[in-house]
Amino acid sequence: MTGDGVDQGRTLRIGVLTAGLAITGGLERCVLEDTTELVAAGHDVEVWHRNATAPRPEDGRAAFEELGVPLAEAPDPRFSVRTALVDVARFARFGLRLRRSHLDVLWLNRPEHLPFGRVVSMVSGVPLGVHLHHLPNYHRIRPMAGGRTGFLAVSHSMAAAWGAAGAPARSIRLVPNGVDTAAFPAADTTDTHHAKAALGIDEHTPTVLYYGRLTRSKGVVALLEAWHHVLARATADALTPAGRSSCGTMPRTPLLVLAGALYPEEAPAVERAIAALPDGAVLVLPERDDVVPLLHAADLVVAPSIEPEGFGRVVVEAMSTGVPVVAAASGGTAEILADEWARFTVDPTDAVALAGKIVDGLDEAAHDATLGARARRWVDERYGRAAHVGALLRALHSLARR
Repeated sequence: MTGDGVDQGRTLRIGVLTAGLAITGGLERCVLEDTTELVAAGHDVEVWHRNATAPRPEDGRAAFEELGVPLAEAPDPRFSVRTALVDVARFARFGLRLRRSHLDVLWLNRPEHLPFGRVVSMVSGVPLGVHLHHLPNYHRIRPMAGGRTGFLAVSHSMAAAWGAAGAPARSIRLVPNGVDTAAFPAADTTDTHHAKAALGIDEHTPTVLYYGRLTRSKGVVALLEAWHHVLARATADALTPAGRSSCGTMPRTPLLVLAGALYPEEAPAVERAIAALPDGAVLVLPERDDVVPLLHAADLVVAPSIEPEGFGRVVVEAMSTGVPVVAAASGGTAEILADEWARFTVDPTDAVALAGKIVDGLDEAAHDATLGARARRWVDERYGRAAHVGALLRALHSLARR
């Protein structure tokens, strides 16, 4: 028993509500990792999902099937005022289905689907935990925040944002994300050589990596605009005597690697921005589950999200592998990059400033042999899995019906 009377030794029946199983971003990866941890801790988990809008709907299913958790398709969780009556009826029917599962708690991982979760919770009689991975999608959520509803905020900034939108302060728990540092190991020289060779990158080419959704809101177009300035700065530095290497050759031009899902509605803007750059300045790779080889090939990672990130999963993954990160000076990324790491934060809408941070980051990575080890230690001490899983379990146990 804990001090608040919650029996954490009790086995829970947990219903996971998520939009899709495909690993298209940090949120989806968190759901898979947390589900794995919950199963390993002996809890009964079933996953309700809707993959219809994913680029490849069947992606990610195998990973959950390996865990042995039941998978079932949920109804469309989207809600609109124009179709409110029809939507609520759909949600209520699903709530009646969930009654038969005898769950202790529902865990909603897409906070934008709060109306769906609240109706399902009320009809099924199962308490609801809403994981606050990003900013509120509604100006006022107080009418949807009643009953046995708890909010799990991944950062202080998300807790504040949802509190301002109407989530009662007493119902918000801080559950920062965590990363398994063993799954994101630091690279040695051989690892880096092989990782770059596998991607067709010369081992001496300074490599900057962005991975995640290739969207405007994630800052991809802003990054591509800043890349013009990075290339100009690299060219200018190469033309000065100080920019020459000891053997008299010019420093190599940096390469930008973009890896992630490109959605049809975002493709024109992203493709135009890439086309405006010199040939060979950008390497575009498809999304992939295993990002460690990409990180081992990188000298610097950039997370330039325009919309403040709830947490900053990319930041802790990269730093765990010993790669420094330039990230937005807002939201969860700014919370992670505190103290000595604050110098790596920037306003991503300022192309010149972003380019300057990238160039400075590459320079520091090349000349400070201790930078990678310090980055890994920072993550290991503050954002490991044990602390995250403990906070998650305490939150779910506190919500579970008795």
